[in-house]
Amino acid sequence: MPASPKAQCVAGKIDAPTGAEIADAFEKAILTPNFFAEHWEKKPLHFKASERGCEANKLPKAMSVDDVMQLIRLSGSNLKIFRQGDPYDLDNFMVAYLDGASMIVNQADRCNPALYQVCRELAERHFHHVFAVVYLTPPGSQAVRRHNDDQDVFLMQVWGRKKWTMWGAPQLLPYTEEMLGKDKPVPDEVAGDPIMEFTMEEHDILYIPRGFLHEASTSNEPSLHVTVTIPTSDYCWGVQVVKHFLHNLHGNGTVPQQLLKMCDTSLAARGGDGPQKVDDSMIDDWMQEVIQSWASGLSADGVLDAFDSRMARTNAGQERTFMKAMEIPTRPSVTEDSQVRLMYGISCVCDPDAEVATFTRAMDGQQLQMKIAKSAARLIQSLTSKPQRVLNLPCDDAFERVCVLQLLHQQEVVQLFIDEDGECQPGTSN
Repeated sequence: MPASPKAQCVAGKIDAPTGAEIADAFEKAILTPNFFAEHWEKKPLHFKASERGCEANKLPKAMSVDDVMQLIRLSGSNLKIFRQGDPYDLDNFMVAYLDGASMIVNQADRCNPALYQVCRELAERHFHHVFAVVYLTPPGSQAVRRHNDDQDVFLMQVWGRKKWTMWGAPQLLPYTEEMLGKDKPVPDEVAGDPIMEFTMEEHDILYIPRGFLHEASTSNEPSLHVTVTIPTSDYCWGVQVVKHFLHNLHGNGTVPQQLLKMCDTSLAARGGDGPQKVDDSMIDDWMQEVIQSWASGLSADGVLDAFDSRMARTNAGQERTFMKAMEIPTRPSVTEDSQVRLMYGISCVCDPDAEVATFTRAMDGQQLQMKIAKSAARLIQSLTSKPQRVLNLPCDDAFERVCVLQLLHQQEVVQLFIDEDGECQPGTSN
């Protein structure tokens, strides 16, 4: 009897697929003629790996805990941290995660080779420009409250589970200024009744058209998903015509320079008596001249050419930022394949389900008390003076495990061995 789709997803370790292979599989399973006819910018789609197999979403085979740690380190100002829907102001993302905060990495494709290639492949084949956002949520948490977006997104579940609730679109295909839930909660009477409630599992894919309200949270396990994002509200003819007009007003098009000078005239000066005073009739004449001058050179081909040029610049910027990030040197850090042990002369006391671990240095009796989550107690109890592979240490949350050990390494209570030859890194205080 053949294994079930879910069993096939977890059977054995397979070499990590390339970004092109991930995009190929995604395109074949999801971006079908039926999808574009039935779902694209019309209604959501939940692709369940447990029912339809896991080949559509190969990201779980391409993104490890170490990859995510490195991605966050490279993300800079693109990293946003939230705790139960509110911004979290602590800079250390590892401490924040252990405190129940969620990580959101915007433009994550600039920080990870697989995500970069997936986005570039899908952009070239279908969507002009594509970017990725990473959502890492610890157990029992919520990153953002109910909201909708001005973009079409495909959510690819990488690990863990996340419960989702979806509502209809109060306004289908909204523009940026028409989004809901970003600045204030969406009232129940606006959202209406939910249209879908489900749990995303590893290898699942969820398509959300722009405008549909949604909200998600974890239960007793962490979740990592990546949103492959298409900025579709920017692709509308109305937006592109406005951009074309603004491009001309900046002196890069058909509007004569003498008319453009009127743009510098102060609106407040209309009511004064100074030399800049302009009456209403002059403004009306100027507006008509500017619009007529611009409209005389307006054409569908011109708008499309300008759009193609903007997309080319955007994609080139994406590539430059990615290449620059890949050149940043990385410092030795805890990975799943490295080994750790307690520093020489350090002992640890940590009771089962304890919320505090106490580390004592034998030579002078100095102690370090570290507040921990109960879920980390088994991990800390397992540390000894003998080197152990990180991946083999007990912890239900693999990202939590690396965070805890990296913080202990920084506090100089854990020694890090970074290769099979026994090269080690002492603790550091940074």
